[in-house]
Amino acid sequence: MKLRPLVKYWLYGKCPGMAGAFPYYGVRVHFPKGSLSFKAACQQGIFEADNVTVLRALVEPDSCMFDVGANIGLMAIPVLSAEPQCRVISFDPSANVLPSLRKTIAGSPFGDRWTLVEKAVGAAPGTITFTLSSEADSLFDGIRPTHRVASAAQVEVEMTTLDEVWIGAGKPRVSLIKIDVEGAESEVLRGAAELLRVERPFVLLEWNRQNLAAYGRPSDFILKFASEADYEVMAVPGLNKVENTNQLKVHMVFTENFLLSPQGDRRS
Repeated sequence: MKLRPLVKYWLYGKCPGMAGAFPYYGVRVHFPKGSLSFKAACQQGIFEADNVTVLRALVEPDSCMFDVGANIGLMAIPVLSAEPQCRVISFDPSANVLPSLRKTIAGSPFGDRWTLVEKAVGAAPGTITFTLSSEADSLFDGIRPTHRVASAAQVEVEMTTLDEVWIGAGKPRVSLIKIDVEGAESEVLRGAAELLRVERPFVLLEWNRQNLAAYGRPSDFILKFASEADYEVMAVPGLNKVENTNQLKVHMVFTENFLLSPQGDRRS
């Protein structure tokens, strides 16, 4: 790390009286001890800046963003800051991050526009086994162990679907979905069929080969799903169109972030 990120990491990560929360887009963000998300934010300045740029550009006024796999809130906060008339519904079931995320939302200026659903998201409602990493490695918490980091425990959590939450909320306008759930992205998409059909939101998602392997999902699932749902696949950050398996294979060498862009008319 360079000097400034090092100072920030020490000040908010270890300094007595200040450790445990750091300023980010005007919000005091709480985090678990040793959090890799916090460390990455110090190193990068803006956490996953390319993804943040895409989200801030595509969110629409008077609409919702569904933030699936919220972790400590670093994707939701820039969006709420950029568009004062949008709402964010964040989803995360991890006991590692929920205490911090609750504090961040409660203390933020966006509390009336930021809702937390403390459940996993998948293809069908129910109860599932969720895999926890250490608090520091909570960025890798997910339903199945992917072996990118060591697993610390497995716990039972509730699962919902995006369709269930969307319908339960009265079918609000949804312009944007972000999905980062360590390999279960395909299951989240399967549980959002009606939402995707009606609302036609943009979908930014992680698509990592090692994570997908834990679910037995081939990487070209994203292409087949997009074709059936009348979406295009674009690689982030260049937003290059991905049209076949070979192109996807090449792009996945350099990025694990992809955008599903709806074809045809979108709900206004």
